[in-house]
Amino acid sequence: MRMPIPLFISLGMLITMTFLSVGLWTAIPADTMLPIHFDLTGTPDNYARPAIALFLLPGAMLFAIAVFIVSPTINPKALDRPGLYTAIWLLVILTLAVAHGFIIRGALFALQALQN
Repeated sequence: MRMPIPLFISLGMLITMTFLSVGLWTAIPADTMLPIHFDLTGTPDNYARPAIALFLLPGAMLFAIAVFIVSPTINPKALDRPGLYTAIWLLVILTLAVAHGFIIRGALFALQALQN
């Protein structure tokens, strides 16, 4: 069985996000608050504990992957335009990965502040 390119990319991003999260989760104290939401200027405006902050978006990515895998079974017309379906899938995955990158960045800054 051949793995579709969007699934291959999605799983690669999910694995990368998970490894980054696990690495930082083990390094950051549990009582540290990490930014999880940012305004349009990039300023954090909501915070959460490391377990939630670091694993929320990998969990959302896992859910999104499952939805994109299952949706053609539920609605076969989803694949009538495979290029559009693939573009939407990759856009959702990229958006989640970029958002997770902001959280990882905030976690790295928090870790650096704790070490100084």
